[in-house]
Amino acid sequence: MKNLLFVFFFSVTFFPSYAQTVGDKNPLLTDRFLARAALFVPSRAFQVGVNGNIDTENTGDIDFDETFGLDGTQVTLNLDFMWRFSKSKLWSVRGQFFSVGAEKETTLDSEIEWEDVTYPVGASVKGGFGLKLYRIFFGRVISTGQKHELGGVLGFHGLNTNVFIEGEAFINDASAGFRRENVKAFLPLPNLGVWYFWAPAPKWAFSAEVDWFGIKIGEYSGGLWNLSPGVTFQPFKTIGFSVKYHYINYYANVNQKNWNGSLDMSYRGPSFGLNANF
Repeated sequence: MKNLLFVFFFSVTFFPSYAQTVGDKNPLLTDRFLARAALFVPSRAFQVGVNGNIDTENTGDIDFDETFGLDGTQVTLNLDFMWRFSKSKLWSVRGQFFSVGAEKETTLDSEIEWEDVTYPVGASVKGGFGLKLYRIFFGRVISTGQKHELGGVLGFHGLNTNVFIEGEAFINDASAGFRRENVKAFLPLPNLGVWYFWAPAPKWAFSAEVDWFGIKIGEYSGGLWNLSPGVTFQPFKTIGFSVKYHYINYYANVNQKNWNGSLDMSYRGPSFGLNANF
Protein backbone atom coordinates (compact mmCIF):
# COMPACT_ATOMS: atom_id res chain seq x y z
CA MET A 1 0.00 0.00 0.00
CA LYS A 2 2.72 2.51 0.97
CA ASN A 3 4.63 1.64 -2.20
CA LEU A 4 1.57 2.31 -4.37
CA LEU A 5 0.97 5.69 -2.77
CA PHE A 6 4.67 6.61 -3.17
CA VAL A 7 4.66 5.71 -6.87
CA PHE A 8 1.46 7.70 -7.44
CA PHE A 9 2.65 10.91 -5.78
CA PHE A 10 6.13 10.63 -7.35
CA SER A 11 4.70 10.26 -10.84
CA VAL A 12 2.12 13.07 -10.63
CA THR A 13 4.56 15.48 -8.98
CA PHE A 14 7.80 14.93 -10.90
CA PHE A 15 6.76 13.47 -14.26
CA PRO A 16 7.40 16.19 -16.88
CA SER A 17 4.39 17.66 -18.68
CA TYR A 18 4.68 18.22 -22.41
CA ALA A 19 4.43 21.80 -23.65
CA GLN A 20 1.28 22.80 -25.45
CA THR A 21 1.48 23.99 -29.01
CA VAL A 22 -0.33 26.95 -30.50
CA GLY A 23 -3.69 26.40 -32.15
CA ASP A 24 -7.30 25.58 -31.46
CA LYS A 25 -7.77 23.02 -28.73
CA ASN A 26 -10.82 21.17 -27.61
CA PRO A 27 -12.31 23.03 -24.61
CA LEU A 28 -12.32 19.78 -22.60
CA LEU A 29 -8.53 20.16 -22.51
CA THR A 30 -8.45 23.82 -21.54
CA ASP A 31 -11.51 24.91 -19.52
CA ARG A 32 -11.38 24.99 -15.73
CA PHE A 33 -14.90 23.64 -15.05
CA LEU A 34 -16.37 20.54 -16.66
CA ALA A 35 -19.76 19.21 -15.57
CA ARG A 36 -21.95 16.40 -16.86
CA ALA A 37 -25.55 15.39 -16.15
CA ALA A 38 -26.46 12.04 -17.69
CA LEU A 39 -29.07 9.33 -17.79
CA PHE A 40 -27.35 6.13 -16.68
CA VAL A 41 -29.03 2.89 -17.86
CA PRO A 42 -27.23 0.06 -16.03
CA SER A 43 -27.96 -3.63 -15.81
CA ARG A 44 -27.20 -4.85 -12.31
CA ALA A 45 -26.12 -7.90 -10.34
CA PHE A 46 -26.31 -7.99 -6.56
CA GLN A 47 -25.36 -10.60 -3.97
CA VAL A 48 -25.35 -10.12 -0.22
CA GLY A 49 -24.23 -12.29 2.70
CA VAL A 50 -25.83 -11.73 6.12
CA ASN A 51 -24.70 -14.64 8.28
CA GLY A 52 -27.34 -16.71 6.61
CA ASN A 53 -27.92 -18.61 3.43
CA ILE A 54 -30.31 -19.55 0.70
CA ASP A 55 -30.85 -23.13 -0.54
CA THR A 56 -29.18 -26.22 0.86
CA GLU A 57 -25.64 -25.42 -0.22
CA ASN A 58 -25.17 -23.02 2.71
CA THR A 59 -23.21 -20.53 0.65
CA GLY A 60 -23.91 -17.57 2.90
CA ASP A 61 -24.83 -15.40 -0.11
CA ILE A 62 -28.30 -14.38 -1.23
CA ASP A 63 -28.51 -13.68 -4.95
CA PHE A 64 -31.11 -10.91 -4.98
CA ASP A 65 -31.30 -10.86 -8.77
CA GLU A 66 -32.25 -14.53 -9.03
CA THR A 67 -34.34 -14.78 -5.85
CA PHE A 68 -36.47 -11.66 -6.29
CA GLY A 69 -36.19 -11.09 -10.02
CA LEU A 70 -34.36 -7.80 -9.62
CA ASP A 71 -32.23 -8.23 -12.71
CA GLY A 72 -32.80 -5.96 -15.67
CA THR A 73 -32.03 -2.30 -16.25
CA GLN A 74 -32.84 0.93 -14.47
CA VAL A 75 -32.68 4.56 -15.58
CA THR A 76 -31.02 6.82 -13.04
CA LEU A 77 -29.30 10.22 -12.92
CA ASN A 78 -25.51 10.31 -12.99
CA LEU A 79 -23.68 13.56 -12.11
CA ASP A 80 -19.98 14.28 -12.72
CA PHE A 81 -17.81 17.36 -12.34
CA MET A 82 -14.18 18.38 -12.71
CA TRP A 83 -12.55 21.61 -11.49
CA ARG A 84 -8.99 22.47 -12.51
CA PHE A 85 -8.35 24.64 -9.50
CA SER A 86 -4.64 25.39 -9.80
CA LYS A 87 -3.30 28.32 -11.82
CA SER A 88 -1.42 25.91 -14.07
CA LYS A 89 -4.55 23.77 -14.50
CA LEU A 90 -2.48 20.71 -13.68
CA TRP A 91 -4.28 19.96 -10.39
CA SER A 92 -7.99 19.19 -10.22
CA VAL A 93 -10.74 17.94 -7.97
CA ARG A 94 -13.36 15.60 -9.40
CA GLY A 95 -16.61 14.03 -8.22
CA GLN A 96 -19.48 11.73 -9.15
CA PHE A 97 -22.87 10.79 -7.72
CA PHE A 98 -25.58 8.32 -8.66
CA SER A 99 -28.12 6.17 -6.84
CA VAL A 100 -29.89 2.94 -7.74
CA GLY A 101 -32.39 0.71 -6.00
CA ALA A 102 -35.02 -1.92 -6.59
CA GLU A 103 -37.53 -4.04 -4.67
CA LYS A 104 -39.96 -6.80 -5.61
CA GLU A 105 -42.28 -9.33 -3.99
CA THR A 106 -42.00 -13.03 -4.77
CA THR A 107 -42.97 -16.52 -3.56
CA LEU A 108 -39.87 -18.35 -2.37
CA ASP A 109 -38.71 -21.47 -4.17
CA SER A 110 -35.94 -22.00 -1.62
CA GLU A 111 -35.69 -21.31 2.09
CA ILE A 112 -33.83 -18.17 3.16
CA GLU A 113 -32.03 -17.83 6.48
CA TRP A 114 -31.26 -14.29 7.60
CA GLU A 115 -29.21 -14.67 10.78
CA ASP A 116 -31.70 -16.32 13.22
CA VAL A 117 -34.80 -15.65 11.06
CA THR A 118 -36.09 -18.14 8.48
CA TYR A 119 -38.33 -17.39 5.50
CA PRO A 120 -39.64 -20.81 4.37
CA VAL A 121 -40.37 -22.23 0.93
CA GLY A 122 -43.73 -20.96 -0.33
CA ALA A 123 -43.65 -17.77 1.78
CA SER A 124 -44.57 -14.49 0.10
CA VAL A 125 -41.73 -12.06 0.81
CA LYS A 126 -40.40 -8.80 -0.53
CA GLY A 127 -36.72 -8.09 -1.03
CA GLY A 128 -34.81 -5.06 -2.18
CA PHE A 129 -31.69 -2.97 -2.02
CA GLY A 130 -30.53 0.59 -2.49
CA LEU A 131 -27.17 2.16 -3.22
CA LYS A 132 -25.95 5.76 -3.27
CA LEU A 133 -22.47 6.34 -4.62
CA TYR A 134 -20.38 9.38 -3.67
CA ARG A 135 -17.03 9.64 -5.47
CA ILE A 136 -14.49 12.40 -4.78
CA PHE A 137 -10.81 12.53 -5.63
CA PHE A 138 -7.88 14.80 -6.48
CA GLY A 139 -6.06 14.54 -9.78
CA ARG A 140 -2.84 15.74 -11.36
CA VAL A 141 -2.02 16.00 -15.05
CA ILE A 142 0.95 13.81 -15.94
CA SER A 143 1.18 14.61 -19.65
CA THR A 144 -0.60 17.17 -21.80
CA GLY A 145 -0.39 18.31 -25.39
CA GLN A 146 -2.31 19.82 -28.27
CA LYS A 147 -4.66 16.85 -28.54
CA HIS A 148 -4.35 14.87 -25.33
CA GLU A 149 -4.27 14.86 -21.54
CA LEU A 150 -3.20 12.06 -19.21
CA GLY A 151 -3.73 12.30 -15.46
CA GLY A 152 -3.69 10.31 -12.24
CA VAL A 153 -6.12 10.48 -9.33
CA LEU A 154 -6.27 9.58 -5.66
CA GLY A 155 -9.55 9.70 -3.76
CA PHE A 156 -12.36 7.56 -2.36
CA HIS A 157 -15.73 6.02 -3.15
CA GLY A 158 -18.37 6.27 -0.44
CA LEU A 159 -21.08 3.60 -0.74
CA ASN A 160 -24.28 4.11 1.23
CA THR A 161 -25.92 0.68 1.05
CA ASN A 162 -29.12 -0.82 2.45
CA VAL A 163 -30.62 -4.29 1.91
CA PHE A 164 -33.88 -5.77 3.24
CA ILE A 165 -36.20 -8.79 3.23
CA GLU A 166 -39.70 -8.69 4.73
CA GLY A 167 -42.55 -11.17 5.08
CA GLU A 168 -43.91 -14.05 7.19
CA ALA A 169 -40.94 -15.36 9.19
CA PHE A 170 -40.06 -18.19 11.56
CA ILE A 171 -37.62 -18.39 14.48
CA ASN A 172 -36.76 -21.90 15.72
CA ASP A 173 -39.71 -23.32 13.71
CA ALA A 174 -42.16 -20.99 15.49
CA SER A 175 -43.99 -18.26 13.59
CA ALA A 176 -42.61 -14.80 14.30
CA GLY A 177 -45.28 -13.06 12.23
CA PHE A 178 -44.38 -10.33 9.78
CA ARG A 179 -40.69 -9.48 10.06
CA ARG A 180 -38.51 -7.00 8.21
CA GLU A 181 -34.82 -7.75 8.37
CA ASN A 182 -32.45 -5.18 6.96
CA VAL A 183 -28.85 -3.99 7.06
CA LYS A 184 -27.37 -0.58 6.36
CA ALA A 185 -23.76 0.47 6.03
CA PHE A 186 -21.59 3.28 4.70
CA LEU A 187 -18.51 1.76 3.08
CA PRO A 188 -15.54 4.08 2.43
CA LEU A 189 -13.26 2.68 -0.26
CA PRO A 190 -10.18 4.66 -1.37
CA ASN A 191 -9.08 4.39 -4.96
CA LEU A 192 -6.25 5.05 -7.39
CA GLY A 193 -6.97 5.81 -11.01
CA VAL A 194 -5.99 7.36 -14.31
CA TRP A 195 -7.88 9.31 -16.92
CA TYR A 196 -7.10 10.10 -20.55
CA PHE A 197 -8.55 12.63 -23.02
CA TRP A 198 -7.77 12.46 -26.73
CA ALA A 199 -9.25 15.26 -28.82
CA PRO A 200 -8.40 14.84 -32.53
CA ALA A 201 -10.58 17.88 -33.37
CA PRO A 202 -11.94 20.89 -31.44
CA LYS A 203 -15.44 19.41 -31.48
CA TRP A 204 -14.64 15.75 -30.82
CA ALA A 205 -13.01 14.07 -27.83
CA PHE A 206 -12.56 10.51 -26.62
CA SER A 207 -12.02 9.70 -22.97
CA ALA A 208 -11.25 6.78 -20.70
CA GLU A 209 -11.14 6.40 -16.92
CA VAL A 210 -9.97 3.46 -14.82
CA ASP A 211 -10.18 3.23 -11.01
CA TRP A 212 -9.05 0.34 -8.84
CA PHE A 213 -8.38 -0.42 -5.21
CA GLY A 214 -8.42 -3.23 -2.66
CA ILE A 215 -7.97 -2.52 1.04
CA LYS A 216 -8.87 -3.46 4.61
CA ILE A 217 -9.92 -0.63 6.94
CA GLY A 218 -11.00 -1.59 10.45
CA GLU A 219 -14.37 -3.32 10.15
CA TYR A 220 -14.32 -3.33 6.34
CA SER A 221 -12.33 -5.07 3.65
CA GLY A 222 -13.12 -4.73 0.02
CA GLY A 223 -12.26 -3.38 -3.38
CA LEU A 224 -13.55 -1.87 -6.57
CA TRP A 225 -13.17 -1.67 -10.31
CA ASN A 226 -14.51 1.32 -12.23
CA LEU A 227 -13.99 1.57 -16.02
CA SER A 228 -15.55 4.23 -18.22
CA PRO A 229 -14.69 4.88 -21.90
CA GLY A 230 -16.64 7.57 -23.73
CA VAL A 231 -16.97 10.02 -26.61
CA THR A 232 -18.02 13.70 -26.57
CA PHE A 233 -19.32 15.92 -29.38
CA GLN A 234 -18.92 19.66 -28.74
CA PRO A 235 -21.13 21.60 -31.20
CA PHE A 236 -21.11 24.74 -29.02
CA LYS A 237 -18.39 26.55 -27.08
CA THR A 238 -19.74 25.65 -23.63
CA ILE A 239 -22.22 22.83 -24.36
CA GLY A 240 -21.59 19.30 -25.55
CA PHE A 241 -23.15 15.86 -25.71
CA SER A 242 -21.54 12.63 -24.60
CA VAL A 243 -22.02 8.87 -24.47
CA LYS A 244 -20.12 6.69 -22.01
CA TYR A 245 -20.06 3.03 -21.12
CA HIS A 246 -19.62 2.15 -17.44
CA TYR A 247 -18.48 -1.01 -15.73
CA ILE A 248 -18.59 -0.72 -11.93
CA ASN A 249 -17.91 -3.53 -9.45
CA TYR A 250 -17.74 -3.29 -5.66
CA TYR A 251 -17.10 -6.09 -3.20
CA ALA A 252 -16.75 -5.91 0.56
CA ASN A 253 -16.77 -7.90 3.78
CA VAL A 254 -18.30 -6.13 6.77
CA ASN A 255 -17.81 -6.99 10.42
CA GLN A 256 -20.20 -4.75 12.34
CA LYS A 257 -22.70 -5.35 15.09
CA ASN A 258 -25.62 -4.59 12.78
CA TRP A 259 -24.14 -6.40 9.77
CA ASN A 260 -21.64 -9.23 9.76
CA GLY A 261 -21.61 -10.26 6.15
CA SER A 262 -20.60 -9.38 2.62
CA LEU A 263 -21.77 -7.85 -0.63
CA ASP A 264 -20.81 -8.06 -4.27
CA MET A 265 -22.52 -5.76 -6.75
CA SER A 266 -21.85 -4.74 -10.30
CA TYR A 267 -23.41 -2.31 -12.74
CA ARG A 268 -22.75 -2.05 -16.44
CA GLY A 269 -24.33 -0.02 -19.18
CA PRO A 270 -24.35 3.25 -21.13
CA SER A 271 -25.00 6.80 -20.00
CA PHE A 272 -26.18 9.66 -22.22
CA GLY A 273 -25.10 13.06 -21.02
CA LEU A 274 -25.26 16.81 -21.45
CA ASN A 275 -21.90 18.49 -20.83
CA ALA A 276 -21.17 22.06 -19.73
CA ASN A 277 -17.72 23.64 -19.66
CA PHE A 278 -16.35 27.11 -18.98
